[in-house]
Amino acid sequence: MRKWNIPILIAIVALMMPVSTASVSAQGELSLSKSADLTSAAVGDIITYTYTVYNSDNVSIDNISLIDDKIGPIDLGGQTSLSAGENITATATYTVVLADLPGPLVNTAIISGTDPNGNPVTTSVAASVDLTYTASLQLIKTADPSSAAPHETITYTYTITNNGNAITDNLSLQDDKLGAISLTDTTLAPGESVNATATYAVTISDLPGPIVNTAEVTGIAPDGTLVSAKTDPVSVPLYINKKLLTKAEILKLSGVPGKGIDKAPGLQKLFNPKSQAAEHAGKKDKDKKKEQLRIRQMSENQGAAKGQIKIEQKVKNQSKK
Repeated sequence: MRKWNIPILIAIVALMMPVSTASVSAQGELSLSKSADLTSAAVGDIITYTYTVYNSDNVSIDNISLIDDKIGPIDLGGQTSLSAGENITATATYTVVLADLPGPLVNTAIISGTDPNGNPVTTSVAASVDLTYTASLQLIKTADPSSAAPHETITYTYTITNNGNAITDNLSLQDDKLGAISLTDTTLAPGESVNATATYAVTISDLPGPIVNTAEVTGIAPDGTLVSAKTDPVSVPLYINKKLLTKAEILKLSGVPGKGIDKAPGLQKLFNPKSQAAEHAGKKDKDKKKEQLRIRQMSENQGAAKGQIKIEQKVKNQSKK
C-alpha cells in the first residue's frame, strides 16, 4: 500500500477546491457647509455666502460642480477634482430684492461629482437669513375750490404714496362723505404714488357749512398684515351765491314753509338777482295801488261791455218793429 506524504496531500486537495475572489468597491463621499455673513438683511443688502466642500472619503472625487438654487453655478476657481481629505472654499454674493419679502430668505446649495467607479456623489445644505422691512403708506387730500356755494362742485384730489421699503398691494381708498374712491393702481412699490379724484355737489342742506370730511387708505404688507393711513379733516367753508339758487331755495333760506315748494314749477327756476326784492322771491303779494287799478279797469271794461250789450239789444228790438 502506497503511503502518501501529508503536505503533498494537502496541496492536492487545495488545488481541487473551487477558487473564490473578493473585490473592493470604492464609494466616494463629499461633505458641504454653507454660511451667510448676515443673520438678517433688508431689500438692497448684499449677502455673502461661503461654501466649503470637503472630500471626506479615501478616494478621489472628480467632475465636481456646485450650484446654489438662488444664485446659480458657484465658481470653484477652476478646481473640479478633490483627492482624499482635500477641500475647496468658494464664495458668492446675493442682493436681496422685493420679491424675497417677507422672508426668511432660504436657499440651498448642491455639490455633485463622481467617484473612481463612475458613481454619482452628491450632497446639499441650506442657509436661512431673516429679512426686515417697513410697510408704510402716506395719504394726502386736497379740495378745489377752497370755499364753495350751493350748486357748485368740489373736486377732491387724493395722493397715496408708499413710503416704506416693501411692496404694498390690495389698496383701497374710502372717503367718509363720498364712500369708496376708485384707484387706477392697487399695488405700489417703495416710492411709488397713485392719484385719485372725486367730486361732491354742494346743496343748500350743507349750509351753513363748512363741509368737513376725511379719507383713509388701507393695503396689505408682504406678510399679510394690514397697513393704513388717514388724512387730517379737510374743511371747505360755504357761502351763498343767489345767482345759483332757485326761487324755492331762496324761500327756504328766508324761512318760508309750505308743501310742494320743491315741486312747484315756477319755483324751480333760477332766482333773478337783478330783482329789487330778493327777500320776496316767489311771493304772491302785489302792490296795493296796482291791484286797485287793475280791479277798476276790470270793472270799467265789464261796465262798457254791459252797455254795449244793451245798445245792441235795443237796436234789435227796433228792427222787429
